[in-house]
Amino acid sequence: MDERKIAMLRVHEQNIEHYRGLLRTRLSEVETHFIEQRLSEERFAIEMLKFMTRGDTSPRTDLFV
Repeated sequence: MDERKIAMLRVHEQNIEHYRGLLRTRLSEVETHFIEQRLSEERFAIEMLKFMTRGDTSPRTDLFV
């Protein structure tokens, strides 16, 4: 996995930690739903990144343009 993809993974993981922290605060039902949706999107982004790099033996520059 190249450095750019590793950096993107870190950003998604940091976002997840941020959203988890927000869920530990007092939020309205609407806010909670929004944060849970964002968490789901971040987790999906991580899984897609992992899937797209699985078995990748040659550098690809068109993955995240």
